[in-house]
Amino acid sequence: MDTFTDFADALSMAAVATQEEQATVGFSPGSFLYKDLPAHVYHAGRESLSCSLLKPLLISPAHFKTALVQQYTSSSAKDFGSLLHLLLLQPHLAGQEVAVYPGIGNGRDRAYKSFLEANVLKLVVDEPTFSEARALTAKVQETTFKGRKIGLFLEEALTEVSIYFTEPTTGLKLRIRPDIYHPDMTLDLKSTRHGTVAKFGRDAVDMDYDLQAFMYSMGRSLYEGSATPKPFVFLAAETSAPHSIHRLTASESFLTNGAKKFQECLSIYKACTLTDHWPDLSSEGEIELDHWHQYTPSRAWMQGATV
Repeated sequence: MDTFTDFADALSMAAVATQEEQATVGFSPGSFLYKDLPAHVYHAGRESLSCSLLKPLLISPAHFKTALVQQYTSSSAKDFGSLLHLLLLQPHLAGQEVAVYPGIGNGRDRAYKSFLEANVLKLVVDEPTFSEARALTAKVQETTFKGRKIGLFLEEALTEVSIYFTEPTTGLKLRIRPDIYHPDMTLDLKSTRHGTVAKFGRDAVDMDYDLQAFMYSMGRSLYEGSATPKPFVFLAAETSAPHSIHRLTASESFLTNGAKKFQECLSIYKACTLTDHWPDLSSEGEIELDHWHQYTPSRAWMQGATV
């Protein structure tokens, strides 16, 4: 297996090794669970493949290779999602990792620019954004699922755990990081711009949440030695008012679709690793139009024309 070892990867492996005594050994050979592995250590690793690393393989092998060295890019949506995760799942880290600007952040404002420079290693959000995230966090905690408040599930669960395991068919080393590792289920927090289930569902397939649901369910089953995967539940929190919160369990068809993507990713990865060939999408051919793309002139403007 090509491990893509680099300096960052060496640091990651060393950090994992220092916590070896804290690891809980799983049922499947080579499986471990780390309760307190820092997020930056988990995400920096290349000695095992995460769901995020696998996703670009669904576009092309070259996209996978490119994603390995791409720098993380932030956006207001990503920052809000990260803030929501911290406040709900790791509130004890919020004071260390978040800097709140006292006012409305404006990229043209000198004081705000200075604040950004002074907190370059932190997640910077302005006061209104922080207040909105806190309110949404409280709403998620109070929302019920199966007759109980989600806050109660959180009290009974481990959050942001890291599980390393070996996929039995290919022998590839993989890793997952469940948001909420509850004894009865796995819950995953998603911030979404959509208020409806239908639109979130389309995003879920486009953004390969089905791949994530299958891979996380399989990894947990291998670690626990369970023949029946625990339910995988999305907590989809609408980022703007009125902040609808959907509790959506991954269905059999959703997981089956994810399984197909998972098998395709591993197959492509193994083949490209063996040949050391990582092709992109370059092609030669013709552009064909489907019938709904055909242009039909309407000349509606003529209806109002005067002679």
